[in-house]
Amino acid sequence: ALLPAALAAVPADFAFARLADAAFVGGWSLGAMGLTEVSPGVHRGVSLFDGSEAHVDLRPAPELGLIDYGVGTAERRVPRIFARVTAGEVLGHPSGTCLITLTALRAAGADPDRWARTCTAHEAEILLIKAQLETALAREAP
Repeated sequence: ALLPAALAAVPADFAFARLADAAFVGGWSLGAMGLTEVSPGVHRGVSLFDGSEAHVDLRPAPELGLIDYGVGTAERRVPRIFARVTAGEVLGHPSGTCLITLTALRAAGADPDRWARTCTAHEAEILLIKAQLETALAREAP
């Protein structure tokens, strides 16, 4: 498993709401950019790496601060990626911040080169998430 994390200067509920929104996810997920709903709860995006299609469903569990992202085909998606949002103050960070972790689980048959690409992408994606959340909050501030 891969587990990049970032401390974002946004409240946890703000981060959670966006990470559970397919339009927001489609702005940072390098393997599923531009997510659009193709059937109820199922979204399709395009990989920036090779132009292939990815299908994603979002499974938020607000009581846990957890969003499972089911990834795969239109017919079958596996919850292989998940984000967890933890309020910063719970971990001794300032109020109004949150820690975001992005986890990817490696499937048994995952090609080593593709897994290496996933690891590199997720390291970049956590930085994109942090920057996009902080920018969105700043734009909403009066």
